[in-house]
Amino acid sequence: MNWSYIQYLIGRLLMVLSLLMLPSLLVAVIYQNEVKVILAFVVSMIITFIAGKVMSFRQPEKDVFFAREGFVLVSLSWFLISIFGALPFYLSGAVNSYVDALFEAVSGFTTTGASVLVDTLDVLPESLMFWRSFTLLVGGMGMLIFLLYVVPNMGAKGVYVMRAELPGPSTGKLESRVSSSIYILYFIYLFLTVVFAVLLWVAGVPWFESMLLSMGTAGTGGFNIYPASIAHYNSRVVETILMIAMFTFGLNFNFFYLAYERRWREIFKDEELKWYIYIILGALAIISLALIPYYDNFFRMIHDVLFNIVSIMSTTAYTTVDILEWPIAAHTTILLLMFVGAMSGSTASGLKVIRIGIYLRSIKHEIQHLLAPNRVIPMTYNGKRIEKNVHYGIVYYLMTYLAVFVLILVVLSFDAQNFSSAFSATIATISNIGGSLDLLGPSQDYGSLSNFSKVVMSVGMIIGRLEIYPVIILLSRSTWRKV
Repeated sequence: MNWSYIQYLIGRLLMVLSLLMLPSLLVAVIYQNEVKVILAFVVSMIITFIAGKVMSFRQPEKDVFFAREGFVLVSLSWFLISIFGALPFYLSGAVNSYVDALFEAVSGFTTTGASVLVDTLDVLPESLMFWRSFTLLVGGMGMLIFLLYVVPNMGAKGVYVMRAELPGPSTGKLESRVSSSIYILYFIYLFLTVVFAVLLWVAGVPWFESMLLSMGTAGTGGFNIYPASIAHYNSRVVETILMIAMFTFGLNFNFFYLAYERRWREIFKDEELKWYIYIILGALAIISLALIPYYDNFFRMIHDVLFNIVSIMSTTAYTTVDILEWPIAAHTTILLLMFVGAMSGSTASGLKVIRIGIYLRSIKHEIQHLLAPNRVIPMTYNGKRIEKNVHYGIVYYLMTYLAVFVLILVVLSFDAQNFSSAFSATIATISNIGGSLDLLGPSQDYGSLSNFSKVVMSVGMIIGRLEIYPVIILLSRSTWRKV
């Protein structure tokens, strides 16, 4: 394990993080926030920059860097950016404890969107509102800003970092031209963020709030600006714009790259995209059927249901209605969608549609094999044969996901009011979806939880965002054996 090189790269990351606090500092000055808030950002930037400079002061001669180093680098990076990213919340006095500040920062960088600040949103300074949404934007692309800063000097070694930052069955064509692909993707990512912010502004949302909503949607984290979430605006146009945005950012990033190269046919032929749409339409049918007695206006019902389905699947978790008032059948469907998430290679979390699709296809394949044991039936995806290592990898991941889910559930059950609270909070944590049906409702307010639960959930959010394996590798005995 090349610890000196990992330390050097993390140091550079922290220096980048200090610069990422600058826009929030400018917002504090422009909106004339209190002096203590301005000083909080200044001090946070200085502390973070100095820490990064000390860690990266000397570039190591040995730059051996393989997959293990990539996973460890990404895991440590996520913990450290959260630790330092929590400083503005804590030093400004916006939260009661550093644990609350850390929870808010982890929730932002992991694009979870769970918050301890819901009760104080009406008095929270604009700069801190901007910072919490900006962490979603940065975390949404898996700290690709870091890759932009590091990859040009890493060459092929950047692939190992990218595999850890964009986990899943496959990162597609992005690995073949890592550096150029990242620049293109980030341009598209930021361009779409600006486009949706402008559309929201045109629809009547104040410009500052439009930026916050667009950044939250791009990162599929969705920090609420108001306790009532999107219902505050009472606008079908705003909801429709956000619905389109959430669906867009729930797509595979490969599609953005293919669209840039005008390879539309490859996009529309993709099986995961079809599965994604089928799941949305299936959930729409089930929930709408359950809600017929609750609505007088059919089209209003379809709109509300579709918005919240897309919001849940993209793990953004914006809401337009109080889902707690929906029937049990709707709750059950939504809980299942929280497990699924959106497409692989997107800013969303969850198990991902491709894993669910291939796993179900493997069950069908096994049944066919039992019925006709002598018949050779290849299992394919997008016209290509699915190799056994890919199939086994998905099965192993699902089992690992279940094991981690149970572990977090057991730990949270020691502090939860009841089982359903612990269960829904665990889903919200490991799927990075923020909203918890039973415990918190649409406001996503985690301020009432104990520090113990907040720390456990913070770790769970990082585990979920990195899709488990990088954190397991970080905590494995072999990783630390020769430290």
